[in-house]
Amino acid sequence: MEKIQFDKLTPEQKRALREQLEAEERAEKEAKKRLSDDYNSLKDEQVKATFNKLKHISISLETEKIDVFNQFGSLISMKKEVYNLTDEQLNIQQSHTFTTSDGKTSVVIGSNVVDRWGDDVNVGIDRVNKWIMETIKDEKDREIIRALLKPNKDGVLKANRVLDLSIEARKRGDKELIEAVNFIQDQYRPMKTSTYVKAKYLDENGVWQWLALSMSAV
Repeated sequence: MEKIQFDKLTPEQKRALREQLEAEERAEKEAKKRLSDDYNSLKDEQVKATFNKLKHISISLETEKIDVFNQFGSLISMKKEVYNLTDEQLNIQQSHTFTTSDGKTSVVIGSNVVDRWGDDVNVGIDRVNKWIMETIKDEKDREIIRALLKPNKDGVLKANRVLDLSIEARKRGDKELIEAVNFIQDQYRPMKTSTYVKAKYLDENGVWQWLALSMSAV
């Protein structure tokens, strides 16, 4: 291909060449714009179609979850009578597992819970800390008790640690410590954030497998 020497072109040839280059540049931009428009149009169409489909699936799953909780409600009432459970014990229990008699299939229903405490919980914590300082002389032993009152990263007391502290108090048999821990436990105000339904089964190798009930688990 012969190389064009621009400085040797006539003004008319230069103008024609510029017009040609500008025309090619416009054509290239228009082609890119058409491709971009086609992409955005197809994207919008696909996203809307998929979203509507997933929305129906989400509504269906929510309806089925409500139905499962309603169906197992009567079983929970019977479970309360069979095992002589109190309403408080049922409320504290965050999940219920129901397994078939052959032990091969289970359904689990429950609630995700965030630990919350009453305004006066620090009164109980102060009582425990005072008891530690007045009763325990060994610093290592003190740290063991203090660790059970250590809050999480959000500054909230952890219920499972308080339960461990209650067990420790009863092992030590100290009345003041037991009463202080009981005070803390009475301030427990758990907040349910969501509910869930899970199901699992024993496979041919005797290993429990969870049903994939979310798209991320499939």
